[in-house]
Amino acid sequence: MHTHIQSKTLAFAATMAALGNALSFLSIQLTPLVPSIPLGPVTVSLALDLSHLSTFIAALFGGPVVGGLTGLLSGLVAAFEFGFSKGNLVTGIGLPLGKAMTGVAAGYVFRRLYAEGGSLRMVASTVVAYVPEALLTLVLFRYVLPRVAGLPAGIATAVAIQIVVKAFFEMILLGLVMVGLTGNAVFDDLARRYFA
Repeated sequence: MHTHIQSKTLAFAATMAALGNALSFLSIQLTPLVPSIPLGPVTVSLALDLSHLSTFIAALFGGPVVGGLTGLLSGLVAAFEFGFSKGNLVTGIGLPLGKAMTGVAAGYVFRRLYAEGGSLRMVASTVVAYVPEALLTLVLFRYVLPRVAGLPAGIATAVAIQIVVKAFFEMILLGLVMVGLTGNAVFDDLARRYFA
């Protein structure tokens, strides 16, 4: 029985990660906000990335571990697109780690803040769950990227602030999508029965 639950949980995380990477790829390709800008040894670009929808679904129904694993794996497309393909190892490595942090945080935040339900609580939960990833992004860009890539700290910090502001907008948008999904009785029942 225990092995069945574990394999079911891993299958759910893998499915959500695949969905997250597909959402990431589509949203990045369809909504480029800032095209690739070369900044010395690295190139920076900005686009909507809606992969956290799958992270939030996984965290809500599977908890912090499933949310974290889903976030980590669903960050692979973004890590390539915003990191490795642009010669930016810091972002390439940091993106999946940050997304995992959001998944773990979401698992705990949903249990506390969203436990009683409500649209406002759901949106607040998605925003609060992103805070650890936002802090990681700021630290990586302010302190690590300048040392690794030789990018001036002021420019790196300005880029990080734009990324974090854009991401908080995404969290509000995804919170509203989650309100719609959790308000759908068929979706909610299906997800809950999966983990029953």
